[in-house]
Amino acid sequence: MFYSLLLLAIFSTAVNGQCGPADNARCDIWKAGGFCANDAYALDYRKATCGTACGLCGAPAPAGGDCDGMTEHANCETWKMNGFCENPGYTDAMKKQYCCKACSATAPPANPTTDCAVINEGASTEVVNSAPTTAMEAVVNKELLSKVFVKNGCSLKLWVDPFTQAADSPIAGTDAFTNLAGDATTAIGYECTCP
Repeated sequence: MFYSLLLLAIFSTAVNGQCGPADNARCDIWKAGGFCANDAYALDYRKATCGTACGLCGAPAPAGGDCDGMTEHANCETWKMNGFCENPGYTDAMKKQYCCKACSATAPPANPTTDCAVINEGASTEVVNSAPTTAMEAVVNKELLSKVFVKNGCSLKLWVDPFTQAADSPIAGTDAFTNLAGDATTAIGYECTCP
């Protein structure tokens, strides 16, 4: 009898950590309420209960609308800029669980048309589309700056205060987006010059 109970306990524990054969009938409702990303529930429990609906059971990386009801971790934009979304050390399910919206937008945006540079904050919000300047212009941002697009042949200086350029400034134009890091993400001003 004792051995039967022991085997039953071991089997039950092993099954709980796996994705269930079928999701609970209420998973769509729970997902919309934030269940999938709620760390108050153990990951094994979420997998066993709603693993497929939550994308925790080998589901492909999320695409846009698949993030409805998901709660983004407060550090997603920083993690994304540091390579979290492209890091093969994290599963697609983990990326979806913690940063669904941020990691869904990993495809580079189409190159903008600009006279000099485009500065973005967050995942894709355009802060400024600049013509060439001869003096520092203000950057009014609500989030950390994330990337810049500088026209080939142009140069963009980012300023962290009126007298100090960001560490990686100036940024040479390459007709491609450049991810920002460090103090450049908090720039308060810019200057863009073209030949």
